[in-house]
Amino acid sequence: MRVIVIGARASLLAQAQTRWVVERLKENWPEAEFKIRTVQARNASQDSAEALRQALSQREVDIAVYSLKHLPTLEIPEIHLIAVPKRVEPREALVGRSSKRLEDLSRGAAVAVNSLRRKAQLLAYRPDLNLCDLEGDVDDRLTALGTGEYDAVIIGAASLLRLDLHNRIDQLIAPEIVLPAPGQGALGLEVRQGDDWAEELAYSLNHRASFVRVTAERAFLRALGAGDECAAGALATLEDDDTLVLQGVVCSPDGRELIRAEIEGDAEEAAELGSDLAQDLLAEGGRELLEVVQAR
Repeated sequence: MRVIVIGARASLLAQAQTRWVVERLKENWPEAEFKIRTVQARNASQDSAEALRQALSQREVDIAVYSLKHLPTLEIPEIHLIAVPKRVEPREALVGRSSKRLEDLSRGAAVAVNSLRRKAQLLAYRPDLNLCDLEGDVDDRLTALGTGEYDAVIIGAASLLRLDLHNRIDQLIAPEIVLPAPGQGALGLEVRQGDDWAEELAYSLNHRASFVRVTAERAFLRALGAGDECAAGALATLEDDDTLVLQGVVCSPDGRELIRAEIEGDAEEAAELGSDLAQDLLAEGGRELLEVVQAR
């Protein structure tokens, strides 16, 4: 039986997520042997997802593990998203220095964010805040908060939970205020087309409800046609009767214009629902807002 090589980014979060995947795989397949290989970008123009996909295509790894919100929605013929393990918390978390809720932050408070999507929606809700760009991994952003330069940072709650930092979450921000990135809180497992053994292993971790939800969200983002980094958010929920409810939003970069809508339908039509919601938002003015983002 061959050793299955699991590809992961080098960050602490990516490594923690991948160890979790390997532990679950070992539970399901105790007779199999797994090895984690850290994959890094090979040049300045290549991002981590591209590096992982390249390693998968070149047979350097057999299963690639992603934070699904970072996986491009553009599909590659020889690579297949086979599994989405059970999703954890998709909402945004506020980590504060003294104020512990978004509503309690003082006017002009410095709040660190690392995406246009977060910034635009927060400005729509609290235009008085001073939103600051802060890149880096989770530990870098928490360290920056400790210096006193910022009053709060906004981080995906799932990142803190996977790093066993649940005690750092001061507030979960309601989706009515900030819709998360499509796929946020979920992992994605990709394999090569035709690698039946790797596909069977990875698929054993698939959680249908999570897969359906992120399928709708990613279809929404793809249909917007604005690339994966834009001022748009989406969140799908699945009801007991298999009705899928999808919320989506498109914002101007300054948060002054925000178009939000919702659609529902059968879970088996998740991709179609995502695409239809995107078309609705584009028709209501979303296309113009996204053009402003692209022109920046």
